[in-house]
Order: sequence, then structure tokens, then C-alpha cells
Amino acid sequence: MNKNFVKSIYCILAIIVFQIYVITISFADILNKNTGVYLLQKGNDADHKISNDEDEDEDDDDDDDDDDDEDEDEDEDEDEDENEESHNAGRNCLTSGCHTGGREHTFSIGGTIYDDAEGTNARKGAKIKITDANGQKVRLRSDQLGNFYSEKDLTAPFTISVSYLGRTVSMPVTAETGGCNADGCHTTQAEGRVFISTNDLDLAGMVTIDNTGGGSTEISYEGDVKSILDAKCISCHKEGGSKSDIPLTTYEEVTDPGLVTPGDEDSLLLRKLDKNSSEGTMWPKLNSSSEYDTIKDWIVAYNAREYSSGVTDVAGEPVAGAKVRLSKNGRIKYQTKTDEGGEFILEKVKAGSYSLKVYKKGYDAYNQSYQMNQTDVTPLEITLTEK
Repeated sequence: MNKNFVKSIYCILAIIVFQIYVITISFADILNKNTGVYLLQKGNDADHKISNDEDEDEDDDDDDDDDDDEDEDEDEDEDEDENEESHNAGRNCLTSGCHTGGREHTFSIGGTIYDDAEGTNARKGAKIKITDANGQKVRLRSDQLGNFYSEKDLTAPFTISVSYLGRTVSMPVTAETGGCNADGCHTTQAEGRVFISTNDLDLAGMVTIDNTGGGSTEISYEGDVKSILDAKCISCHKEGGSKSDIPLTTYEEVTDPGLVTPGDEDSLLLRKLDKNSSEGTMWPKLNSSSEYDTIKDWIVAYNAREYSSGVTDVAGEPVAGAKVRLSKNGRIKYQTKTDEGGEFILEKVKAGSYSLKVYKKGYDAYNQSYQMNQTDVTPLEITLTEK
């Protein structure tokens, strides 16, 4: 009888201890949830967080972030939360009376990203990289209406680029204000909307033998300068471009007396291309000291001549089987070979900055930086010099 009584006592005590343990754990869990500190986390919650992080990075092409500083400011909290209200797509937020003048939400910069220059559809998820006059860097992401904005204290002028799924478009000059949708700027009546298109264009061209006889150190428009201007400047300085009033598509246009004075290093074209000049608005597009030196030597030392001495046409026979490559950050992105007529096509090239290389055994390799545009891509004319 005493043994049964003792067993009963043990059972009752075991049940009481178990209940106290369960109640303690449940209370701790509730407490932690209320305070925002989770001591007990379900496995699927952690997995969900990891999944979200991976999904956010899926559309980040690694090329876009190779040159990002680790300490770069991340200002994405404003525009990635789709529960946050966004409105007035396409309007200039900085002069609308809503986000200026020290109001509760004052923007230092703002705009809208579309999928074409006409502003047909909003481009959600585009990455906007901004560097202000003081070197402060901000990275934004366009929301469901294509809008982006920052309330950080930023100082104009701004250097701005927009990226989307491996495509990158940079403003050729710095932005003097933060209102990207301002009148006279990125509206359908002026420059066209800020846009990133997924309708990638082909890059065509022709490769021929340098007809100067090889070994010439003379610099000429046809042999050296034209290819630089075609790759860096033609997208704006041509009919229909944003700088169509100053075309640079032919020798006659480039050597207009208002732009170039043979032998004079103070020529307007050089001042526009000079990164150290207050007038150097074309430098961001050129962005190559060696190419600037080539153009400067062409004007100053070689008097802006069209051809090298004794040459009337730099293009010779077509070069078949030459390899043509576009690389980014040291990785080949597009490549092909020239056909029997020396012609080539690189299909559906995404907008962005590349290194162009053309080479074939028996010839000196041709290297040049190249900016692929979203519209009106000019065919390349490349000459190779025989070794």
C-alpha cells in the first residue's frame, strides 16, 4: 500500500514539473514575440528570410556591382517597400510643392524610370546609382510606378547611372538639379524619359586592312580619331540626338572652325573633352586619357588632317576571320568572327560600357573602350595593321 502511494506521488510530481516546463517555454515565446526578440525561431522562418535575400539578388547582374564600394550608402528602404505610397509618376517632385521647402518629406533627388523614351510603361526594379558633388554615394531602386527618390542631404551636380538586368545607361553629363522629370529635362517633349529597354540592339561593323602601309605613327581623322568619336560621341552628336545642333559624324563637321583650330590646343573640342576643364562636359562620355591625348595630338601636332601623308583612303581589303570581342570587367560577353567581306554582327548587345578587341594572327590587335547605346547604334569601321 505504501509502495503504491509513493508511486502515485512520483507520477503527480512528474506531471506538475512537465506542466511548469511547458508553461514557462510558452510564456518565453510570447514574451519574445512581443518584444521583437526571438529566442525560439522556427526553421521555416529562417529559411524564408534567406529565400527573400536570394530573391532580391536574383536580378542583380554581377557586372553592375563590381566597382561598388563596400561602404556605399544604401538608400533602398524608401522605395523597395511596396506598401509605401507612391504616386505622380512622371512629375517633377522637386517643384510640385509636395516634396520641397522643408516639408515632412523633402527630396534632394527624384525621377521615374520607364521602358522606353516615350514613357509607355514603368520600369520596376531598376537600380539607380548617384554620386553627389561631395562624393557621397546613394543607391536607389525604382518602385512599382518606376519612381525613385531620396531624402538624404545631397548636393548637386550629380553623376547618375541606371542599371537593369545587366544593362547600364549613364548620363553623359552631370545633372545640375535633382529633378529628373523637370521641364526641359527628361520629359517626352525634351530629352525623352529616363528609360532602360530590354529590346537589345545588334552591333555591326567591318574590319579592313590599314591602307597606310603599316608602321605609320601619324595621327589622322580617318585612321585614329573617327573611331573614337563614333564609339563615344555620335549617340548624342548626330541628327535626332540630344546634341544634334553640334553634329560630329563627318570630318567636315568635326573640323568646323567653331570646334577645331588646327595646331591650337585651346580648340573648343579639346576644352569640351578635357576632364580638367570647367567646360569639360564631354569627358564623362570619353572617359579615356589615352583617347583624349590622341585627339589632342591630332589637332595640335598633326593639324587635324583627314588622312595620313600620301593616303587618300585608309580602308583597304576586308579582313576575314578576325575575332571580335566585347568584354566587361575582364569577362567576354559577346564574340564573333568577320565573314569573307570583313563584316560582323554581335547580336542583342545589352547597353553598357565594354572593352572592344579585334584581332587576327599576323595583325596588331585593335583595342578600344566602347559604349553600347539603346538607340541608333552606328556601325563600326575598324582597320587592322599588318605586323
